Amino acid sequence: MLSALHAYGVEPDLLVGTSVGAVNAAYLAAPGTTGARLETLVRLWERMRRQDVFAVDLRRWFGAARGTQPSLFSGAGLVRLLERNLGYDSLEDARIPVLVTASDLVTGHGLLLRTGPVVSAVRASAAVPGILPPVARDGRTLVDGAIGELELLHHTAALGVSDIYLLPAGYPCAGARPTSALGTVLTALSLLLHRQLSAQVRGYAGSARLHVLPPLCPLSVSPADFGQTSALVARARDATRRWLETRAHTPGDATVLALHTHHDRPPQRDRGPSRALVPVPDP
Repeated sequence: MLSALHAYGVEPDLLVGTSVGAVNAAYLAAPGTTGARLETLVRLWERMRRQDVFAVDLRRWFGAARGTQPSLFSGAGLVRLLERNLGYDSLEDARIPVLVTASDLVTGHGLLLRTGPVVSAVRASAAVPGILPPVARDGRTLVDGAIGELELLHHTAALGVSDIYLLPAGYPCAGARPTSALGTVLTALSLLLHRQLSAQVRGYAGSARLHVLPPLCPLSVSPADFGQTSALVARARDATRRWLETRAHTPGDATVLALHTHHDRPPQRDRGPSRALVPVPDP
């Protein structure tokens, strides 16, 4: 999506990222040119494997089961990834202003992080509860930005921007159900974020023009599958290019985010009696 927007001449003056989107936003905001950062971002994801972030540690899993560890994975792999590739220390040092969302695990409030260490901010935004450890920051315990209550579009519009391009990563739609615990948690989180975005788009009344890019659908790749990056990037680039060329959807059209139709099929009913008796109290 970012590559297609860049090729079309849409250059960001501000980046706002949630969860894994915070990783991409923070990387793109680093020193350098947007085109070069996009190319290396694609190559970085193409080299990634699940164990780079979600390395199995049976002792930690046992500790998590006993309640002595806060998460199944340590988060050390994500820290290494960020420290080796972001190239700057504080959010204030970004080439393009960047904000990342996080959620207060105690209050449920959503937050926009705009200052301070960039690695801890992105770690907090991507800290899937139970999967990656919470991040202590400014006296708060922070987890994934998709969890908390935050009117992201409203807050973004209030910053004075003229146009908002919403880039939803989508959710695994019309595909096989996840079979692993990790895949199930990440899929559930992506569904939660997708529904929140859809509701915010429907209720958006800000002054900035809202452009909602179409997510990939059907999409059968699990969020825990790091092996199909190249194909997904190519599909997303083509879909975004077609959207930019045709503008088939009016800006801010919430139907772009509608769940795939297979989610809306009514459940099959067993044949039963044609009349129902519902007892009620005597008047």
